[in-house]
Amino acid sequence: MNIIFFGFLIILNIIILINLDKLSKNINIFDYPDNLLKKHKNQIPILGGIIFITNFFFLLIYSIYFDHTLFYELENKREYFSLILLTMLFFLTGLYDDKYQLIPNKKIFFIVIIILSTILINKNLIIDNINLSFYEKRIFLNNFSFLFTIFCILLFTNALNFYDGINGQSLIFAIIIFSFLFLISNFNFFYLFIIIILSFLVILNLNNKLFMGDSGIYTLSSVISFFLIYEYNFTKNIIFSDAIFFLLFVPCMDLFRLVTERIITGKNAFIGDRNHIHHLLMNKLNLVKTNLVLVLLGIFPILLFHFFKIEFFVTLILSLILYFIIIIVSKIKRKNA
Repeated sequence: MNIIFFGFLIILNIIILINLDKLSKNINIFDYPDNLLKKHKNQIPILGGIIFITNFFFLLIYSIYFDHTLFYELENKREYFSLILLTMLFFLTGLYDDKYQLIPNKKIFFIVIIILSTILINKNLIIDNINLSFYEKRIFLNNFSFLFTIFCILLFTNALNFYDGINGQSLIFAIIIFSFLFLISNFNFFYLFIIIILSFLVILNLNNKLFMGDSGIYTLSSVISFFLIYEYNFTKNIIFSDAIFFLLFVPCMDLFRLVTERIITGKNAFIGDRNHIHHLLMNKLNLVKTNLVLVLLGIFPILLFHFFKIEFFVTLILSLILYFIIIIVSKIKRKNA
């Protein structure tokens, strides 16, 4: 059955590819160059989120009705409904933002309400404890578990949104995450299918056929958040919270650096600039080399911590050194250019 569904996915995406121009005109949401933050030459359709969520829902339908073992962790309809609710509402919020440009405060408000609604439906999504590799006891959050869960998902959503800036970047980062989940979950085919979907989008994105937009990034962040929490809370495939920290290290670190620098220099933390790590790298490297550096930076922390079993603080120090070396060298090169 998995082979049949794989064939179905291929046919579905070939149909999408053939009708891409028609789909772009019907959806009519484009990203336009402004020669400031957006330096692409032509208008690009924002279709990544629509294509991803279409594929993802077909995958969910297949999992629910045809192959219950495909993603065995979801045991009842309430859990499936919470996943559908989270991803669909994140997608719609992002789609509306792509079309009408929501102000940041409204986006944050909507996202918080969506997360709260979802975790009230599915208690398995609530992060109620933190298990650290360097601390013997679990830290139980008790009354702070709801707030902590909302904060984590909101932080990651914003971090991934900040991180998305060049073709391929966020999609490749998502592939790294789902590849990790695929490896730790005894080669779960659910994750493999997501990787296949993302790979199709990477090809289109790298060829300027589409952008992910907020609809795509928000949807990706909701799916990633859901399954990271499930692998930690429910299946226990992720033992230590540290692993999630290192898996998400690069976008979260770049968000922290950008916000800190903007506050120190008196700038609005939510107004974009070209100081992101991908912008700094693109000043001297081409798109392919920039993405390769980001891939290296993305896999480095989790490789050290999870696969090579390097201690938390050693991994953290080495990851920070590598990150800031890249930032400093990129800035020096830019000044000397």
